[in-house]
Amino acid sequence: MKRLLFFVIIYVSTAAAQPNTAAPYYKRVFEARYMDKPPVFSAGKDSLHRFYFVHFPAFDTVLRKAMEKGDTAKYLRVYFSFKIDELGNVYEPKFERVASTRSRVTGFAKTIKYFNDLKPILDQAIRAMIQQMPVWKPGLQDGIPVKTANSDYLQFWIGLSAPQ
Repeated sequence: MKRLLFFVIIYVSTAAAQPNTAAPYYKRVFEARYMDKPPVFSAGKDSLHRFYFVHFPAFDTVLRKAMEKGDTAKYLRVYFSFKIDELGNVYEPKFERVASTRSRVTGFAKTIKYFNDLKPILDQAIRAMIQQMPVWKPGLQDGIPVKTANSDYLQFWIGLSAPQ
């Protein structure tokens, strides 16, 4: 009986002395693209892009400005960022930049400086869009839900017909 009580005391004291391994993950924000399992839009990636187009209120502003400057026959990208908490709630939306590219799938896009004067309007538009966003499936790092920083863009073609 004494031996059993000794093992129980040792086990309880050892378990109490173990550090909380989950604590460090809740104190920092992970970059989504470098995570084990980044956050996922609950309706899927295609639905996410549709959500952007439906809920982005400044589409006509971007289009009008580009056409005024004669920028056609290219793809325009509106870059933005936001964070997702451990429960999947989206917060801290931020407009980053407007850029152009000739290719639909290229990773490189050149920033268009004449959109800088529209930064407050575009930032407000991004905020309005992100505030309407539903809850995501949170990102996981080592199996633990964590806060994540996310970057994305919406892209559209300006011109008569997009290249194939």
